[in-house]
Amino acid sequence: MLTAVIRADDSARALAATLSILIPAVAEGFLGHAVIVDAAGAPEIESIADTTGASYLHASPAEAWRQGAAAARGEWLLLLDAGDVPQAHWAQVVERHLLIAPERPALLPLRSAAGSLRERAAISFGARRLRAGLVVPKAAVLAGRLGRPPQRLSVRRDRADP
Repeated sequence: MLTAVIRADDSARALAATLSILIPAVAEGFLGHAVIVDAAGAPEIESIADTTGASYLHASPAEAWRQGAAAARGEWLLLLDAGDVPQAHWAQVVERHLLIAPERPALLPLRSAAGSLRERAAISFGARRLRAGLVVPKAAVLAGRLGRPPQRLSVRRDRADP
């Protein structure tokens, strides 16, 4: 079971865009849980979490991934920032990756040219830091570092306007 860990940025609209694209994966049983980590402690973000059945945490941006992972129910995590919108069929691509290469983290790269170039450079130079777009084992997030560079997946993610 996959858990989405979403860092909220005090934008209810961006968070709603991200959550709306995750609903089909919940209906299919692939995504079992979501954890929303909010640095600002905004009441509307907490309300959205409550309405959608997601867990809500208040944590600093530096601790968001780790604390979200600690609250996650699944052993694999999808790390997202509020406003990240994976393209259609993302769940099938991620599920296929987990079946074929379950020992390797994956990345849903940003579709924008600048974001994609930054992510490509990070992978090329062996960067193993945690970042939005990763599909990663819970243990790696708790450790704060990837064990190996992620594989770029064919499906991308867009950024919704805040």
